[in-house]
Amino acid sequence: MATVLTGAEHTTALERAVRIAHVSKSFPGPAGPQQVLDDISLDIAPGEFVTLLGASGCGKSTLLNLVAGLDTPTAGTVTAGGRPALMFQEHALFPWLTAGKNIELALRLRGVAKA
Repeated sequence: MATVLTGAEHTTALERAVRIAHVSKSFPGPAGPQQVLDDISLDIAPGEFVTLLGASGCGKSTLLNLVAGLDTPTAGTVTAGGRPALMFQEHALFPWLTAGKNIELALRLRGVAKA
């Protein structure tokens, strides 16, 4: 597996929105642990756009789940400034609400003022 580094290794917390440092993730499998991520490091600056590309099953969603705090790494650390959010590709919306009402509901549940 490759290690990807963006920016300088000496960046400060104020210069990055997300830091993924030597992260590995494995899941239990029938023949023992199945390693999905192996020693991944990545710094993402505030306002920077990053695209994850890869074949199905290569660990893209696993990495996003770690950044969003939905899962924990087997090794390494994930640090995200603010509150990361994740928009699922699958049907994660309430079908009886419009797209706008789904967004309003999420904001209301977070306590964001209507204005």
